Amino acid sequence: MGIFKSPIEYLQDLIHTLVHDFANVAFNWLGIFMLKPTNFEKYHSIGTVYNFVFSLSTSLCIVFVAWSLIRIMLNHAAGVESRSIPEVLAKTIFAFVLSAAAPWLLKEVLLRLNNAIVQYFLDQGLTTTALEKFTDIGGVSITICLMALIIVILFLLLGLQYIQRLGEYIIILVTSPLAAFSLITENFEIWSVWWREAISVIFSQAFQVALLWCILNLLTDTHKLQDYLFAIGLMVVVLKGPRMIRQFLYSTGTGKTAVGLAGGASKMTMYKYAASKMVSK
Repeated sequence: MGIFKSPIEYLQDLIHTLVHDFANVAFNWLGIFMLKPTNFEKYHSIGTVYNFVFSLSTSLCIVFVAWSLIRIMLNHAAGVESRSIPEVLAKTIFAFVLSAAAPWLLKEVLLRLNNAIVQYFLDQGLTTTALEKFTDIGGVSITICLMALIIVILFLLLGLQYIQRLGEYIIILVTSPLAAFSLITENFEIWSVWWREAISVIFSQAFQVALLWCILNLLTDTHKLQDYLFAIGLMVVVLKGPRMIRQFLYSTGTGKTAVGLAGGASKMTMYKYAASKMVSK
């Protein structure tokens, strides 16, 4: 055996170092943010921001109601058909109820369902230790080393994506009152967008954890080139998971149902109000 290493051997050692360094960071992030049920209770500052946004949204709600009533009076004076006052008042009451219920819906319903799905796959053996088989590249060719480096980089991007998910969830939570109160307006309604984004952000973890579990079970040997190519292709799908969920939600119109419920509740209240007036007469 020679004293000096060949350029290929130096390159192989460099790739080994990069794989292990990137893997340590990636698996640490995945272990913190992805491979455990989501829990935001430790971020106490979220409550402070939420209270501020709720107060701001309540102030805007007063502005929305006042502007809607002024428009109704102006349209009535001009002989233009518009919404009725009972409809605006009904939507205002519904918006207050929804603004108070939205955080509970996020944390106690959607997030719990997501965590139950995630925990199921974690119980099947999905851990960072199981992912380490992709970094076991001792004594393999330089091509396999390069494939392992690509896989680890994709894991690193997945970890970064989950740090981004944390920020997105916080935004979804604190803006829930504003989205609810926007139902009062005719031209500033953002509830349907908020609802789709909430589902996408929360259930992206369950979707990606399930895909990652499938990758681990489909690959039985990590010393073959075709297995690494297969894993890279599936990892790209995992990274595209949140965007795929968003595309599905926007293409199917999911979220409009919630808006329809708001409109239906308002109309039902309006009809009951009109009926009570007729009876009283």
